[in-house]
Amino acid sequence: MKKQLILNSCSGVILYAVNILVAFVMSPVVIRALGNRDYGVWELVMSVVGYMGLLDLGVGPALVRFVAVASGKEDRDDMRRTMSTSFAFFLAVGVAVVLAFILLGYFPYLVGGKETGEIANIGTVFLLFGLNAALVLPQQVFIATLMGVQRHYFINLSRGGLALLRAVLTFYLLRMYAGRGLIVLALLEPLFSLVQLLLFAAAVQLDPQLPRMSRSAVSWGKLGELFSFGVKNATMQVAGRLQNQSVPFIIGHVLGLGTIVYFAMPNRLIDYAKGLALAIGFPLTPYFSSTYGKGVHDELVTSWLNTSLALQIVTLAMPVAIFYYGETFLALWIGRSYAVAGRWVLYCLLVGLVADALASNAFRMLTAQGQHGRSALVWLVMSALSIPLGIAGARVWGVAGAALGTTVTMVVGNLVTLVMTCRLMKLSLRDYARQTLQRLLLPLLFFVAAAQLLARLFPVSGYVMLILQLACGGAIYLAAVWFLTLPADTRGHFTTQFKSRFYRSAAAG
Repeated sequence: MKKQLILNSCSGVILYAVNILVAFVMSPVVIRALGNRDYGVWELVMSVVGYMGLLDLGVGPALVRFVAVASGKEDRDDMRRTMSTSFAFFLAVGVAVVLAFILLGYFPYLVGGKETGEIANIGTVFLLFGLNAALVLPQQVFIATLMGVQRHYFINLSRGGLALLRAVLTFYLLRMYAGRGLIVLALLEPLFSLVQLLLFAAAVQLDPQLPRMSRSAVSWGKLGELFSFGVKNATMQVAGRLQNQSVPFIIGHVLGLGTIVYFAMPNRLIDYAKGLALAIGFPLTPYFSSTYGKGVHDELVTSWLNTSLALQIVTLAMPVAIFYYGETFLALWIGRSYAVAGRWVLYCLLVGLVADALASNAFRMLTAQGQHGRSALVWLVMSALSIPLGIAGARVWGVAGAALGTTVTMVVGNLVTLVMTCRLMKLSLRDYARQTLQRLLLPLLFFVAAAQLLARLFPVSGYVMLILQLACGGAIYLAAVWFLTLPADTRGHFTTQFKSRFYRSAAAG
């Protein structure tokens, strides 16, 4: 189980690295091809797609858990009912989403105001996204099934390869069809969704250990079970969409479509940081569920604290790196004007990133034990409050004010979730901090000191210097973690494992 967990996490990191590489190369290309206004429209359309995902009513996340449980029990009949019922449900939802996007194609001003109606082919863009949604929703069944049987690695590596192929095709088509960037990007959405649907469906159907779906296995009772469990996840999804997808709408309506990019690019950096944490930590929910099923509380607490510390080694270092190098990177990547305009947006979002890091594993543990309902409701309330706060902030402080509304509610939501999890695990916040954050304070201070000193001695003037400074500061941080955070027996275990594998490789060679 632990080897599978490591494989899945490593493949997630590979996918994350590929996505970072693709975004690094393609984001400036896309912005220049579209211009600020059309790029703002693109962000709005992607936000609409995020909201449409709420129509799964939490069945998607519940599906992973139900498949994992059925796999652990080796109950093929239950797994067949789960897969068949959810597939029928997603087909029905897909039809509803297509109709919704067709409607938005006729009334685009509902999304981005009057400016949106002036954009050529906007109706076609919405229609293509509707087609994409009809493909993406049923695809969730196959993805969730593969995740439920711990085959994250296949999903991650497949998506990584397709992301590289898509980047090459996007670059070529944007150059060939200059001035039609929105249509080009919208066409690629359903094309690659179809490829993924066929690929993951084939992986499920060709696996002899997985049952075949059938119409006779569709069950209203099973759908009720999925809804009962998924309603908590649906609440959290609504909260996440309100918090993350509403800001572009707020900025577009209050400040104009052309200003969305000044939020989108700093937010992209924060999303990359969150993406790394998600890539590493995503397999932990089924892992916690499995450990919880054993009924040994002490083992569950130990697993949670150890994995939380491991995640925080990465997630608490990222805000430091972005604080010192984020604006410089944006200036090199997109342009100095974008970096300056997005400076305070970046600082606001960094506060929320720190809050995420401190409670990086809390909601996963609540979900694994089926105790995430109250936390999801808290997030829903906080996310709803972020909208009026964001509107008020945008009117007073511009784009940074809109970001501030999200940040305030994110801090509160993470703190409440962490408190709930500590109570469930019968730990005090002090004990949790002592086992996690407190053990990383000195290494983080070393990282801050190194970044501060390097920035003063060697001002960054290009990517090479930026990478060298990050590598140097990161090496100092990791060395401090090794000697000051990890206990001697853990260091000894890692050293023994490394030596053993090195000698085996040398002998094989």
